Amino acid sequence: MARGDVVKTPDVPEMIMAGSMGEVVVSHAGRSQYSRIGGGVSACGLAALNCARVILDMERTGLRNENIIREIMKRETLEEVLRPCLSWSRPAHLDVEEIYKAPVFNKSLKLVMFAYEHSGLGEFTQILSHLSNHTRDTRSSTCAIITRPPEIVACVKLATNKSDVFVIFDSHPRPQKHPNGAAFIFQPSVVAAASYLAELFSYDDRLLMDSSVQWQAQLLAHFSAHIFTARDTMGTTAELAEAVLEASLEVLNLRARVLELESHAGDLEVENTQLSEDVTRLEDDIMELKAKNLRNDSRLRKSEGAANGELIPPAAHCTNNLSSISEKVRGKMPAIPTERASQSSPRSYGLNDRSAKPWNGGSRQASSRTGLNCSSSDEPMDMDDFTVAAILLTQADQLKDADAMYAAEQQRKFDEEDHYLKRQMHDLKYTALDVFECGICFDQFNRDVVAEVEPCGHRFCRECARNYAVSKVEGHRYPIPCPLCMGDKARKDPGAIDDSLIQQLGLSEKQYAIFVEMQMAAFSIILHCRKCENSVFVDKQEYEAAKILVCPLQGCNYAWCKACSQKIEIGGPQHSCDGSAELKHLMDQKGWKYCPGCQTPAEKIDGCNHMTCMSPGCNTHFCYGCGEAITQSIRRQEIHSDLSAHYRRCRLFDYT
Repeated sequence: MARGDVVKTPDVPEMIMAGSMGEVVVSHAGRSQYSRIGGGVSACGLAALNCARVILDMERTGLRNENIIREIMKRETLEEVLRPCLSWSRPAHLDVEEIYKAPVFNKSLKLVMFAYEHSGLGEFTQILSHLSNHTRDTRSSTCAIITRPPEIVACVKLATNKSDVFVIFDSHPRPQKHPNGAAFIFQPSVVAAASYLAELFSYDDRLLMDSSVQWQAQLLAHFSAHIFTARDTMGTTAELAEAVLEASLEVLNLRARVLELESHAGDLEVENTQLSEDVTRLEDDIMELKAKNLRNDSRLRKSEGAANGELIPPAAHCTNNLSSISEKVRGKMPAIPTERASQSSPRSYGLNDRSAKPWNGGSRQASSRTGLNCSSSDEPMDMDDFTVAAILLTQADQLKDADAMYAAEQQRKFDEEDHYLKRQMHDLKYTALDVFECGICFDQFNRDVVAEVEPCGHRFCRECARNYAVSKVEGHRYPIPCPLCMGDKARKDPGAIDDSLIQQLGLSEKQYAIFVEMQMAAFSIILHCRKCENSVFVDKQEYEAAKILVCPLQGCNYAWCKACSQKIEIGGPQHSCDGSAELKHLMDQKGWKYCPGCQTPAEKIDGCNHMTCMSPGCNTHFCYGCGEAITQSIRRQEIHSDLSAHYRRCRLFDYT
């Protein structure tokens, strides 16, 4: 900017209306469907349809041309568009038709057309041309809700008196255009808007040749467009009350449906628990039946052996020699726990079982190898190795049965504990909260109160982060670095608390105003206007280069000199701090003359053109008509002689 130029903020809406700016992206940091003021990953359809409602309502209130553009560019408009998304936290994506059924949209918007096309430049151009023609025919703005799964954007054709203006609303941050939040993208023509959409929804043609992702690729290769206009009237009070009643009934119906589903889910959960217990009980019964089957098989084998004279059942009472051998053999077998043995008290597994009935049949033979003597209640008897083997086999079968019973009992306990733990994990999955550790106070907090610093990713609780930020703001320190990054001298990309995080910390209005002023001070300077008594930030470089300052606020245009602070009339004479330029302009305007001798201004009120300078020491006589000096003398004879000579070629009097 050249020195002496006037600092004036360009009126962007007027330039957009004139079509001289091309593409204009308006974005506000921290405002998108993924932020706290947004909604979630599936809120783009809700935000797009609400954008159509908000902009078309603006036009209904009388805003047109650059006024509606100026209103769309405000932060408050973006927050109003994203406001319904605050209550939407479902991960499922709703179709545009489902969202349109909501009374707030159905009563304010009218669906006039639906199209399903291939995602190409020609198809987008065709849709936007139809949008432009409908706007021209109806003389009212029209909005197209464009869906290319899983993303939904809105494109509004504004009804303007001059050039075409398309407004594309995208609730998703885009790395190339608007990485910090949602944005309104203004396009000056159908071709420009269609080219932007075609580039935004571009895809790889090679996906269509992959048979494994055929239907997914078809979704990426096509888009749908729902074209809406504003309804003719907002409706009477009775119609609005009916819409509210309809919405309330729909909400109550949905709540009743939710309660019904929750009750049904509870019944199914109880039934599932009962079935799990039945399965566990049946498994235990199977284990017991298997153990019983093993016992029956053992008895059957012993009975068959006794009938064939091969395996002789053990005697009721054995001598000490048999007991000692039995104990030796038993020592090589797994020991039965005391608790289990006590639980199995009706059964006896030892060789010295006193409750067994005496066996009176069979031959009595002495064994030369073992020397075991078994006796009945009447008389002693000898047992050979074969008899001892039969006794040990019986004891092994009994141990196997006991082990099976014990295993079944332990399996039942394990299944019950496993079912309990699974139930507990299922409950914790939906009730447990994600926690983090504050980097300042080192306490554990819920993720809902996290204050995460970018780009380092350090996390703090909001109370600690707010106290830290307040101390820096009140000390007028900017930027505000991450407290953990300050202690890490080797870190090359330290984080800093930005505006979006400051807004989440809940600073007071005065503290936030100081933070904004420090933000702006890096590249701007605050300007105070004496006329409207407002303050505004202007570019620092432009301020330093300019000599004349102009209030950039709309409707003010007060101008003053930066050096002397004097008011300057726009379109008036060139300003000078000592007033010389203004005086020269006034003299030229009035036709006043300077004394040729001392340059004192002189005005002829009446009389002839002979002027005598009254300044001390000047004594110059000059002609007011031509401005030339006649003589500089106090001698009367010289004065008369020079006057006669001058006015022989000039006029002494002006006749009008």
